Amino acid sequence: MQSRQNLADFPVPGRAVSHRLAYPRAPHPACPGRPSPEILRPMSTDLASAAVSTMNLRALKLRPGMSLQIQRPVAGAAKEEMQFLAAIDGKGVMAGAHAGSPPLASLRPGDEYVVSGFTGQYDFNFPSRVLQIFEEPFPYALLAYPPQVEVRMVRRSLRMKTSVPAKVSLPGGSSSIAATMIDVSPAGAMIKAPTSVGAVNDEVNLSFSVDVDGNPMSLVLLASICHTNRGDDGMNIGLLFKNASPNDKLALHYLGQTAGA
Repeated sequence: MQSRQNLADFPVPGRAVSHRLAYPRAPHPACPGRPSPEILRPMSTDLASAAVSTMNLRALKLRPGMSLQIQRPVAGAAKEEMQFLAAIDGKGVMAGAHAGSPPLASLRPGDEYVVSGFTGQYDFNFPSRVLQIFEEPFPYALLAYPPQVEVRMVRRSLRMKTSVPAKVSLPGGSSSIAATMIDVSPAGAMIKAPTSVGAVNDEVNLSFSVDVDGNPMSLVLLASICHTNRGDDGMNIGLLFKNASPNDKLALHYLGQTAGA
């Protein structure tokens, strides 16, 4: 390990790294907004397609603790889980190990990596290299600050974490399944249910109540199932709202804003 140094002493990295992320980006055949299984992490279903563009790292507004993946730009290289700590414009990106992940001993100054992550709205990646490994005041790696970051918007709006009781039923059905809405945006939601509620592309009704500035509202929204994943305590089901009215969208926006407050 190297001794601690002042970050301001590091020059702006001058050597460009030409490696680009080569992961496939084809949409999932069963749901246009869902990426193919080869993608490293699940994408949202709010957009049927999204163009790849570039932006400054600061514009992504990464928050401390956000998950990152780093991978050597060679075939068959293993992915390593890290977490974003901070970034200093033009100087470097500070990344630490996740709890339960291997320590930083495998990283060496000069090693080149592709860094990727998901902000909740943007899928992003950028090539970088390890500038330095620090032990104090806590273990972290300083990675080269990228001139630009490759991004793809995979949600029209940022989903906000919430916990709202809901019911799911088939259109025209007389029975329903109790569920919990665990994140929401005006375009879609993620629910947790004890069992599957249908197959990908099936339509369901999602009903729940929203308190809008002290006024209770009961919503029943038509949605299509875009993906399902079995978790430790049930099924996580991604929904894309269909034909939501302007009033429904306003209520969803209010719910998202109050959940994120």
